[in-house]
Amino acid sequence: MVNAIAKGQGPPYQTPPYRQALVQNFARLVAHCHSVGTPLIYTLISRYPNNLDAPKTLADASPTGGAPLLAGTPAAKIIEELRPQPTDWVIMKPRFSAFYGTPLETILAALGTETILVGGISTQRSVERTARDAKNRDIPCIVVSDCCTAGELDVHEMPLKHVLPLLVRVHTTDEVIAALR
Repeated sequence: MVNAIAKGQGPPYQTPPYRQALVQNFARLVAHCHSVGTPLIYTLISRYPNNLDAPKTLADASPTGGAPLLAGTPAAKIIEELRPQPTDWVIMKPRFSAFYGTPLETILAALGTETILVGGISTQRSVERTARDAKNRDIPCIVVSDCCTAGELDVHEMPLKHVLPLLVRVHTTDEVIAALR
């Protein structure tokens, strides 16, 4: 949920109409988590200017072009509506999964985390990879379905309907808020 990915071209960064509900759901969930004392951990993907830390593998449908998201630039900052508070964690991740190459598992253990909530862009990449890695680590996970999206609706819906329910729980923001006290 960084400016360049969640909002697109800028600056100035503005939420496009098709992402407004997503941002509102996320903002409600973040506010509720803060109000009940649930720790928040933001994971950000960014690159070195020369892109040397990017994945070295090739894929048939790899994105092409565009500058890397550089740490500290407006494009790579978390959107204003979800701005982390001083008590929140912010960690950098080198790949789609929030677990790969990060201290996330150590932080979760130190916090005594029982279940993680996952949302973000994109459903078929970062969200699914993080949920799969949580499953592989025996960490209960809930994907918050209306706090996720992808570039295309069918690409977003396919993992939510056919893949993620086989791995983890999938619930809406309202369902999570009702259960999280």
